[in-house]
Amino acid sequence: MPAARRLLKVEDWLAVTNLSAAVPRLSISVAALAVALSMTVAIAIMIGSFRETVSYWISQTLQADLFISPGARQQPGVGETLSPDLLAIVSNAPGVAAVDRFRTIEVPYRNTVIRVGGGDFNVVLSHGSLLFKAPADAREQMRTAIGIDGVVVSEAFTLKHGHKPGDTIAVPTDHGTVPFRIVAVYYDYSNDRGVIMMDRATFERHFDDRAINGVTVYLQPGVDPEQARRQLLDTIGDRHAVFINTNRMLRAEVLRIFDSTFAITYALEVIAIIVAMLGVSGTLLTLVLERERELTILRMVGTGRGQIRRMVVGEAVVLGAISQGIGLVVGFVLSLLLIYVINVQSFGWTIQFHLPVGFAVQSTLLILVATALAGLYPAFRASRLVMAHDE
Repeated sequence: MPAARRLLKVEDWLAVTNLSAAVPRLSISVAALAVALSMTVAIAIMIGSFRETVSYWISQTLQADLFISPGARQQPGVGETLSPDLLAIVSNAPGVAAVDRFRTIEVPYRNTVIRVGGGDFNVVLSHGSLLFKAPADAREQMRTAIGIDGVVVSEAFTLKHGHKPGDTIAVPTDHGTVPFRIVAVYYDYSNDRGVIMMDRATFERHFDDRAINGVTVYLQPGVDPEQARRQLLDTIGDRHAVFINTNRMLRAEVLRIFDSTFAITYALEVIAIIVAMLGVSGTLLTLVLERERELTILRMVGTGRGQIRRMVVGEAVVLGAISQGIGLVVGFVLSLLLIYVINVQSFGWTIQFHLPVGFAVQSTLLILVATALAGLYPAFRASRLVMAHDE
């Protein structure tokens, strides 16, 4: 095109022409690079979507001001509990509007282990918030479950066991297997085996367990959570070993754990870039050695050694751009499979798709720069071949 001809130099057109003539030899190398890049793109999109979903989930569900847990790093649902004295201190603390005590245990269910918990549904409905999946009137349905054998279950539980709102499930309790009706389904990304939540009174009626795993505290309007946290810690002193986190602290910790868990993706990106550099460098070096006579003719008709080097580097950039373009398209398709098929079947979680535009731009620029650097050595070898002929 005329516009392109004005922008591109002669060596740039030579680079494109050379690659066009070598498509059969380049196709395998480009395909290999595209596969490596597409897997990186697909994983990056999946993890980026997962992070955005988790971030939105915790912003919607973590509504309490303070979160109190036993001062022992053990598996949730077992081990350490909170003492009644501590609960009395927290409930009577100044500035406290409501307290939700909850207990979670693990029970067998259909050849697996699930988590069953009991909490104060009245407090959750009046102060807290759950991100419901179904039905449309989930909050009202949750209210109807207070005092009866009705439960709210996590999305992972329904997907793994094929349940839906309105179904009756048989849950083993301390007094035998009891039928419970599912009234609502909520999103949960803290457990992939499934969670069944029931009102505290219902839980205590079926399980001989009055212990408490944790407490969520809702403060009165205008009370500073950090100040309330320090006052509680001062009041408790050394009598009880507990962790007290503010809402902001817990959200930051959740995202920190998420980022550290998936930090391997950055290593995958680096590996993909290294693979691209090695592939482009090896491919171009082979082409340079095969085109020794052609390079000599170019030199004889007046092409400078600098132009030859720029031509080879341009070929490297074009190869990188084509591979990255294919990788972005294929990676996008693979990410849809990872998010909507494989992830749902493996973990039972619904992830909202999010396209990380920043990552796509950043990775594209990195690939172009990396492939340009990878073309420096073949360009140097090409100029050496020309110098040898001149001599």
